Amino acid sequence: MAHLEQSAAEAAWNVFRTQSPLDAANYIRQVARNVEARTMLRSTHSALDALDIEAAMHGTGISLGVMAVDEAATGDTLESERAELRQQAITADIGITGVDYAIAETGSCVLLPRKGVSRVVSLLPPVHIAVVESGQVLPSLDELFTLRRQDFLTGDLGSYMNLISGPSRSADIEYQLVTGVHGPGEVHMILLG
Repeated sequence: MAHLEQSAAEAAWNVFRTQSPLDAANYIRQVARNVEARTMLRSTHSALDALDIEAAMHGTGISLGVMAVDEAATGDTLESERAELRQQAITADIGITGVDYAIAETGSCVLLPRKGVSRVVSLLPPVHIAVVESGQVLPSLDELFTLRRQDFLTGDLGSYMNLISGPSRSADIEYQLVTGVHGPGEVHMILLG
């Protein structure tokens, strides 16, 4: 965790380390106040359930949605729900996710697709908050690719893997570095544990 904390800070993450889920939820509340957020959207990572973000946001007037479709939805209803969630991600001020892994070497978070976990929560809002639990930290990309190879061999690879290594940065135009063009310009990593 200490190595991840250092490398993430070097990659321009705003890093907050705590042992307390309550402190983590209060940090999210403070970030929301600082950016004057009106809407937030979160994934269904189990790490977020332990934080009880809903309770922390109570009384703030900030709307908090969950990126999950009704499991019974099918056909047109399912597509309609997905379209509505995509629109919520586009208009959200803050996206909050857990992670599947974090890479200490690079200060990166890794998101893998599954029900309730969509990359749009981490990509579309201008502010992204990622919650990392201590058991999710891998030393380097070598360990990540070893695990992913095993997923490939068992047929559980999924359709993508999202590696997030700090705020969006681009120097496409006249070699001038600009932040937040292709994704969040402000990123926060909460290290829990």
